[in-house]
Amino acid sequence: MTDWLESKFTEKCHSAILFLHSLDSDPTSGDTSMSRHLETFAKAFHNKFTVPSDVYVVPTNNPDSTLPSETLKQRLSQLKTMTERLKETAWSAALLLLKGITQLQTTKSPAAKPTPSQSPDSGLPVAARILLNRFTEKKNNRDLDAIITLGHIALELTPPEHEKRYSPLINLSGLLSERFNEEGRKEDLDESITLKRTASEYKSTDEPKREAVLLELDNHLFERFKRADSMVDLEEIISLRRAALERTPPTNRCRALLNLADALHQKFKKQGTESIIAEAVSLARAASGLHPPGHPDHTLSRDHLASYLQTKVGKEATRAHVKELGADPSSTGSYDIKRSIKKAVSIIVEKIPLRLLHALTGVLCDRDAQISHFESSPQYKRLLSLPSSLDKEQLETEINKVISEYFEFVTLSHRWGIREPLLRDVEGKSVYDLGNTDGEAKLQMLCVLALRHNFQWAWSDTCCIDKDSSAELQEAIGSMFSWYRRSAQTIVYLSDVFDADSLVRSVWFTRGWTLQELLASHTVLFYTYDWSLYSTSDAVDHKSDPALLEKLRIATGIAKHHLTDFHPGMDDSRSRLHWASRRRTTRPEDIAYSLFGVFQVHLPIFYGESAQNAVGRLLVEIISRSGDVSVLDWVGKPSSFNSCFPIDLVPYQTVPRLQPIPSDPSRRNNLDLDRAQKLYRFLDQSPTLHVRDTSITPAAPQCHAIGRTQ
Repeated sequence: MTDWLESKFTEKCHSAILFLHSLDSDPTSGDTSMSRHLETFAKAFHNKFTVPSDVYVVPTNNPDSTLPSETLKQRLSQLKTMTERLKETAWSAALLLLKGITQLQTTKSPAAKPTPSQSPDSGLPVAARILLNRFTEKKNNRDLDAIITLGHIALELTPPEHEKRYSPLINLSGLLSERFNEEGRKEDLDESITLKRTASEYKSTDEPKREAVLLELDNHLFERFKRADSMVDLEEIISLRRAALERTPPTNRCRALLNLADALHQKFKKQGTESIIAEAVSLARAASGLHPPGHPDHTLSRDHLASYLQTKVGKEATRAHVKELGADPSSTGSYDIKRSIKKAVSIIVEKIPLRLLHALTGVLCDRDAQISHFESSPQYKRLLSLPSSLDKEQLETEINKVISEYFEFVTLSHRWGIREPLLRDVEGKSVYDLGNTDGEAKLQMLCVLALRHNFQWAWSDTCCIDKDSSAELQEAIGSMFSWYRRSAQTIVYLSDVFDADSLVRSVWFTRGWTLQELLASHTVLFYTYDWSLYSTSDAVDHKSDPALLEKLRIATGIAKHHLTDFHPGMDDSRSRLHWASRRRTTRPEDIAYSLFGVFQVHLPIFYGESAQNAVGRLLVEIISRSGDVSVLDWVGKPSSFNSCFPIDLVPYQTVPRLQPIPSDPSRRNNLDLDRAQKLYRFLDQSPTLHVRDTSITPAAPQCHAIGRTQ
């Protein structure tokens, strides 16, 4: 049979019916197997299949037959004549005929059955598989339903104990899966899963084919789980993935760890058991430690971990493998590298906040802990293995690059809410294990987003500053602008923005501290009330989005070039005061302190002093350093600190009448005398000014020399 099929099907061809007919039966008799099966075909498939086909008839005879040879010749001629008159039929009927003939012949007495040497009956399983393979190879004008019928018969013709039963199981499962993908029949998916389970039992545990079958079974089960939400399927998936993890070599466990973690993640979302998500987080953390940063699997692990942690805290919100070589610590080269690394780390950490949240664990880390994390990182090991052939400059360049990237951090800009978690609330804990208040959720999502954007560290002004230490608070306020300027990304959380139109009305644009946070940050991403990204554009920086930048200009009144490329200092001081004039702070004196970074001034912080004093000290510094008397152009209530100054920044909401004087001394040498005289006359006609000793020592003009005294 196999030889006959191979001789007939030498090339891809149209489908055909293969008919086995014993000459012991009269082809013209109404009781013959041929006519009965053709009738069955006609009833079952009439007008259903349109693929042209040939009819191949294989005559067989029993060597023990008592029929005369002339009768056999006559029946052979009759059979030939009959087949020439047959209409074209669909090829799938061939398998029904094969099945029927097999059943008919197995009911006959053993003496009446053809011997294997005369009949291809024993080769039917092979014949069916060959036909199946031929027809599935033909991609055009084929009927998937008919091929599946063929697959079912091929499986039925192969007994369970047959050594080749694995093939029809897999073939039929694949066909059913294909039809499921095209038509979505649930029964096809169910049967395919059953066939995959059975097929896996025909292969030993160490055979690659079994691994492939189990993987396909996993995929099918997950597809059914997504549709039916069956925990039975999910439990089987978890069981399959645990077994797969055990079979996976340690060097290639990342994907297996994440696959199991994903299944546990799904189970947690259904059941909410804390131990389940804890295991998923643990598996993802283990996966993230298998590869260094930059490797695709490392990135993939971080992304999965972020998803699990995000689920854990109740919010919706994997490149070439670098082999880590150990360095000989006793070698001189290693000692020099370690010394260079230590020096570079010391320089870097002095420029970043004293405390940072470790996004991977959610734990608040001081500088010692930050350094400890680095020294146990893959980046540190890679630096130790740098080739000794590098010269000093190349070595330092690579060390600085790696360390700078490692300590990149994300900052949070937000409107403070009620019961924000402070240092004492977070110290010694993981933010992922905190409650679910708005303040705690902000810290959790900050760390999740840092992970998603492939950063290890995050900073928030709520919990990363010891506000009980006046010295630390002084340092933090003086360094805050530089921290936002140095941050890799600033996450702006807008709790009151629910749609695109409400952005410009957010209270965030009215708060004092957020001005310097916006101006200092190179890269900004805005998130709305539910922690979804404000803009759906592909921009990694909302300041680079022209439409959004225009909204920022409208909301702040700040020119676009300042929003994207702001330089702190005294230039155009009056305009900078104007930007802050509509903003408010919870503590009155913060309205001045929040501008220290914008003007690049360093003044002591005295919480408890009045806002008038704080604003007055700031204005004195601006005038004395810049000589820009346009800050004196205001109308309103004078300050008790100095009557030349307003009581607060509200008067600066008006556009200045005087042109600002450049802060660069070299640009102030040619001051216009006429303008100076006009200024004098203007001030001379203003209400009487009372100037007390303010120790103002401006470069020009002398403030206390203008005006009248009582």
